[in-house]
Amino acid sequence: MTPHAPFSHKWRRLTGLITKEARQVLRDPSSVLIAGVMPLLLLFLFGYGVTFDPRELDVALVVEQQSSETASFQAALENSTLFEVEVGRDRRLFERDLSLGKIGGLIVLPADFSAKAFRADSAPVQVIVDGSDPNTAYLVSGYVELLWGNWLEQEWIRRGRPALPPGVQLQPQVWFNPEISSRNYLVPGSVAIILTTIGALLTALVVAREWERGTMEALLATPVGIFELLIGKLVPYYLLGMGSMALAVITAVWLFGVPFRGSGLLPKKWSVI
Repeated sequence: MTPHAPFSHKWRRLTGLITKEARQVLRDPSSVLIAGVMPLLLLFLFGYGVTFDPRELDVALVVEQQSSETASFQAALENSTLFEVEVGRDRRLFERDLSLGKIGGLIVLPADFSAKAFRADSAPVQVIVDGSDPNTAYLVSGYVELLWGNWLEQEWIRRGRPALPPGVQLQPQVWFNPEISSRNYLVPGSVAIILTTIGALLTALVVAREWERGTMEALLATPVGIFELLIGKLVPYYLLGMGSMALAVITAVWLFGVPFRGSGLLPKKWSVI
């Protein structure tokens, strides 16, 4: 026997196991469905059903005393694409809706709003949110604060007076997701989670099927080693997982518009802007 005979025997056993598992994959439609259909279903679920982008948040606006300033702020709030506004004169009309989650926040313009609006030593607007839903509470308070700053700047310009300079001026710059679209966060993360789940699910089903059919005992009785058995099981399903990943990436880029930067084959340099 030549010195290379043991290695050649191992290689033949390994290729035989890989071929056997590849044929099993092609004969078993459930594996193809799990690797091809399930990623698409989960991507559709995460891409269309889950979003953190603010769109038409229901809020209530309480105007305790009408004035030209309150009318201007109300118009700015109603013209915003972020809010659906319901207006009233008393906050007690909306407290139950806020506690039941029917509205995302309660914006109160007090009776002395006109006197306090252009002073830096007081808070002329009160925003009441439900802390049990922190994501909605953060969105409502943050966007009301942003809208308030824009309205105040426009009012100073309309009155022909310079706006009060802020004590601290922040200029945030988003590199990896300039549109701040939650889909660009959720879909790539979903691809990684889906493929991890599918890889574990497929290999677990294969091993369980071998024990159920009694073929695992037959394999263990052969000269096949543990390492050869593992490699023979993993290689076909690894290639199937790579195909599933390619399908998921194509769907994310083509259907959901998630930007893809760099080379798919040699990802050495990635653009961040």
